[in-house]
Amino acid sequence: MKRFFTLLALFFSIAALSAAEKPNIVLIFADDLGYGDVGCYGATKVRTPHLDQLAAEGKRFTDAHSASAVCTPSRYAMLTGIYPHRRGLSSPVFLKTGLVVDTSRQPMATVLKEAGYATACIGKWHLGFGTKAPDWNGELKPGPLELGFDYYFGVPVVNSHPPFVYVENHHVVGLVPEDPFVFGKKAKTREFFEKMGLDQIGGADAAHALYDDELVGTELVKKSKDWIEKQKENPFFLFLSTTNIHHPFTPHPRFQGTSDCGVYGDYIHELDWIVGEMVQKL
Repeated sequence: MKRFFTLLALFFSIAALSAAEKPNIVLIFADDLGYGDVGCYGATKVRTPHLDQLAAEGKRFTDAHSASAVCTPSRYAMLTGIYPHRRGLSSPVFLKTGLVVDTSRQPMATVLKEAGYATACIGKWHLGFGTKAPDWNGELKPGPLELGFDYYFGVPVVNSHPPFVYVENHHVVGLVPEDPFVFGKKAKTREFFEKMGLDQIGGADAAHALYDDELVGTELVKKSKDWIEKQKENPFFLFLSTTNIHHPFTPHPRFQGTSDCGVYGDYIHELDWIVGEMVQKL
């Protein structure tokens, strides 16, 4: 745990540098990736050349500890520097949960924004929206933009739970007034999700149609590259929070069958590709 908070202290110290000294920061937050799931930590049945290169050229943690092994508490700790158990967070939040982060505090993005950084969160949020519950048909506020991020695009909850849509800033992408979300109505999602029995919110067919679980990784890469391209003149902080490799394992077709660990390993291969694309763009 000590090393985890040393990492947070590093971000705060970077924020104190002068404009000319400020390095760009890209923090890639992988989801449910196991310690031994990449080559630099001993994996033999998957190939992760881009992650391994980062480890070889940078730092490889061999005695680091996580604040939580669960989705919501782990990202809460990373962004706030607060132990999740002090907030009573021990499990993920879902469809009807409000924002679990106190907007009166100074999370990581707020500190960097106040220090002159452009800030973006792209990917899985999974920390709730709204004061009490998300208004999926209206403004999803407060959310990432109230916690120091200038821009947000991504998966609002988790890739194994509805509503299976994208959110950009304060609104669901593709949502139209004449086709709102309806609780209790069956959603027209992929057959895979229907078999899981998770369709608790339907309607919003146009918004659902834009979400393809096998294309999430490539969409997040595209959005990240586009955002970085716009920040050439400014120091920037990008928090890229992937859905890889959280279940269900739904890698892009180009990665299917490429590992020796089934779709689990294929999803790791896609994660490694995401890292490589970010390094190449930088």
